[in-house]
Amino acid sequence: MKNLVEEKDGKLYYNGYCLVDLAKKFGTPLTITFLDIIKERILSLKEAFENAKKATNYSGDFIYLNANKANYGKDEIESAFIFADGLETSSFYDLVLSLKMYEKYPLFHDKLIVCNGLKQDDYLDAVVMAHNIGYNIITIIDDIYEYEYLKKKGPRLKIGLRVHLSSLYEPEVPDDRFGLMPEEIEYILNDVKNTNLVLNTVHYHQRGFDFEEEKFFKNFDIAFNYYIKARKMYDTVTYFDFGGGTPLPIEGGFDYEAYAKSILTHIQELCKNNNVAIPNLISENGKYSQKDSTVNIYKVVGTKNTGEYPWYIVDSSLLIALPEMYALGEPMLIKPINNLNEKMVKARLAGITCDCDDVYFDKSKGYFEIPDKDDDYIALLGTGSYQNSMNGKGGVHHCMLPEEKDVIIYYKNGVELVKVRKELQTIEDIYSILNIKH
Repeated sequence: MKNLVEEKDGKLYYNGYCLVDLAKKFGTPLTITFLDIIKERILSLKEAFENAKKATNYSGDFIYLNANKANYGKDEIESAFIFADGLETSSFYDLVLSLKMYEKYPLFHDKLIVCNGLKQDDYLDAVVMAHNIGYNIITIIDDIYEYEYLKKKGPRLKIGLRVHLSSLYEPEVPDDRFGLMPEEIEYILNDVKNTNLVLNTVHYHQRGFDFEEEKFFKNFDIAFNYYIKARKMYDTVTYFDFGGGTPLPIEGGFDYEAYAKSILTHIQELCKNNNVAIPNLISENGKYSQKDSTVNIYKVVGTKNTGEYPWYIVDSSLLIALPEMYALGEPMLIKPINNLNEKMVKARLAGITCDCDDVYFDKSKGYFEIPDKDDDYIALLGTGSYQNSMNGKGGVHHCMLPEEKDVIIYYKNGVELVKVRKELQTIEDIYSILNIKH
């Protein structure tokens, strides 16, 4: 897997592109999405598992699904859909969007759709509709209501069971609200034989994106025990879905083939010890697929001294651009992108809003290092997942700051294509949303 970040001649390059050159070409604030990174992420993980399958003689399939919720950009989902083995949805609206994608690519009609999330009647009815017109769709049962509802619907609907995992190994994290309790799973396992439903999947969601081997396999084993039990009862149970949580690659050095081998070898041992068939393995990836495809670029437009370190103020809001960092505490990679050969100073970053929380610096150091120049630019690297959905798209943003210019770069038939998806938001755009005459 290639290293995306490179420094040359005092400038920062990302995916082979000089970021300050892009900033000066298109203007700031700017969002750039490299669609081919999505393709590379998907194909590289699939290749790692294919190599691991050959090395371990694993007889099942590895099925890569794109978790749409990570990024609802049309181009981003389409790029993932083309190269993934299917899509994972989390709501009624998500499923409707996915079916539009399948309609656009009829050759991919048989690609898998896995439906997660708590499901109300509209979502369940859409699942039934998709099944009845021939889509390869699995509903992961998260609540007994969903199971009872689907029992009354058409024949041969395919279902999976989501296993609830308590926070046994993460006491600081509240209990996961998703999944079926043991007694609920027991009820379904004994009842499903009397229905028209086909149980074919056991599912759990692997949290986190740093591979902590001990924690990973403890959670894995809890869920896999339900696969063993279900498989012994029903030959139709042929899938084990371990959700997301694929380690993120931006900092490099992670061995994905070793990761894949460890999982496949572990499954083989469990199946051999319990005399059950090897499952097909499903992995749902959203953050892994999408995160590193996007960067945000800003120009430093002012400085201010009010304390130990000066404030370097950028031409947008960091609160808008970094919802995962502010809401979830996720670390982000933030770097100056030009003047890198110049003297560095200790400073702090601030957005241009009137909000005291619109700031960034390394909390462990108390500062951010930036060149001591008047024409500095900075980039937020790896902002491709959850940014659009958490901060809103096409709306009115913090302090009425304009939404960034949105550019995508991709290759088609070996030719580089650059498309401006949306110009910098104007005051007229904002007033229109607010229904204000300007």
